[in-house]
Amino acid sequence: MKEYFYQAFDGMTRFAPGSTESTLRAMKMYKPKGKELKILDIGCGIGAHTLLLAENYPEAEITAIDIHKPHIDTLNETAKQRGVSDRVHGEVMSMFEMSFPDGYFDLIWAEGSIYIAGFSNGLRDWKRFLKSEGYLICSEISWITDNPSKESRSFWNAAYSQMDFISNKIKQIEGAGYVPQGYFICPVTDWTENYYNPLRKNLDRIAEEYGDIEEAMELVTSLREEADLYERNSEDYSYVFYAMKKCRMQK
Repeated sequence: MKEYFYQAFDGMTRFAPGSTESTLRAMKMYKPKGKELKILDIGCGIGAHTLLLAENYPEAEITAIDIHKPHIDTLNETAKQRGVSDRVHGEVMSMFEMSFPDGYFDLIWAEGSIYIAGFSNGLRDWKRFLKSEGYLICSEISWITDNPSKESRSFWNAAYSQMDFISNKIKQIEGAGYVPQGYFICPVTDWTENYYNPLRKNLDRIAEEYGDIEEAMELVTSLREEADLYERNSEDYSYVFYAMKKCRMQK
């Protein structure tokens, strides 16, 4: 199924709901101490947000990691074309096997990726890589209404056990040794125009080419169901950007 999974996102700029506008808005929640920053982008994909970070922090050294080598190759080639390869470095690396020094980064960026580790796990495990009062900014799927539909609850309770309300996410942030610096809910268009619409086109192509292959059609069905669910229940949940600062003297 892995082969068809990557085909499902072929040609897409982003592999999770998001947008340039949301990324730039999230960056405004970061208050760096200086200009010569060290930034880690976890789950960078082909670098949509990595390169925005490079544009907005022109003196920053950015390390971007992803487990899929073709994604990293694309990022590194784009960085070279844009003249920033001297300070933007893509590396093939799992978020579960990071070997960076403790207290190394000023900012950790995790756009649409922290769910892979699990929100609470990511907060806990990644904190040691941050300098004292370093920032972690991530987008995390969250309930945005007090009464989400039964259909949404049933789906996400099975798909992602750490799905929770914004207020509870903030409590988790505080409990993990961070000071919340703000949050905002991503708009519906981050899901529809920028994610599900191009994804549906790829799914249609996969269904046409591999309609007789069970593995391929299982993936197509699963992702179509997820897209349909959001379109019926977009008021229930969204990605939410959370910004937080590591408490002084926290390890």
